[in-house]
Amino acid sequence: MSLKTKKNGILPTIFFAERCDMLNSPSHISKLESIAQVKWASSDEEAAILAEVRDATIIISDYVPITSRIMDSAPNLRGIISYGVGFNQIDVNAASERGIFVVNLRGSNAESVAELAVSMMVALLRSLLKSDQYVRNKKWDTTESGKYPDWTLGSELYKKTLGIVGIGEVGKRVARICSKGFNMRLLASDPFTTKEKALELGAELVDLNTLLKLSDIVTVHVPLSAETKGLIGAREISLMKKSACIINTSRGPVLDEAALMNALKEGKIAGAGLDVFEKEPIPTNSPLMELDNTVLTPHVASSTREAREAMKDMVVEEATRIAQGELPKNLVNRSQLVAKGHLRET
Repeated sequence: MSLKTKKNGILPTIFFAERCDMLNSPSHISKLESIAQVKWASSDEEAAILAEVRDATIIISDYVPITSRIMDSAPNLRGIISYGVGFNQIDVNAASERGIFVVNLRGSNAESVAELAVSMMVALLRSLLKSDQYVRNKKWDTTESGKYPDWTLGSELYKKTLGIVGIGEVGKRVARICSKGFNMRLLASDPFTTKEKALELGAELVDLNTLLKLSDIVTVHVPLSAETKGLIGAREISLMKKSACIINTSRGPVLDEAALMNALKEGKIAGAGLDVFEKEPIPTNSPLMELDNTVLTPHVASSTREAREAMKDMVVEEATRIAQGELPKNLVNRSQLVAKGHLRET
């Protein structure tokens, strides 16, 4: 039975907590409007949302925190969709207590994130940013033998050891690109997978400490949670090779920035590629900005036309499932809802 039937023919309401780029896609908005009333928050401040969310059946949020107060202000709320793969802006425990679905867009932008991670590996090992500036600043002069600076001598990815922390949708794609494209040895650390599943990807499943010690490059692909916050700190970084680089395209707080900064400045590791930061935007006075062994991008790993289109498609699909009284495909709080008695085990 659909929510429309349950509400005596009144369409459910989809409430956007902020003005995400879906606003610029009339075709996707039209699809949503065929199943629900669509409303947009006038402000991303909680006070405004509390006043406007009352009739919401589904909330869609990118960065705006969806708190227990917001949930309690929407008595008909059935689902919260995160406009992305991460869902740390949503109070999942509060949603589970209230029997509310929490959904993410798992897999929609995985290819794009994986490609950026691999691009950062190449950029670091070949000093691409420094080389670009070398040319633009008109310092390129090879009229004499041996004129190139020492830093132009880079390393290949070919046959290096790659450590993948988190072998989910993004990690799997990184594994595919690096094993097939660069013949890299793959190590994986993930408490939610098995040795057999890792082997299917060509990876050896090891504990985190072993991965950090053996890898030439470490790439992090885990969601932010209480368990993963500060997962890579000073102790973990100290286990890495001096020649190793680390890539983070997951969430900033997974990696201890202060510890990373010290390691980079003191030459304890060779480099870092960061698309995410503990505070975003990164403060303009951050010491990371002064280091030439970093590649920094403004949280754009999923920013490709293909990924954005896939994200919008998935929002429509998941919102439609919820509106029609069906179980969402990318339900992230299934076990909590079962434990609370809101959902039957399947």
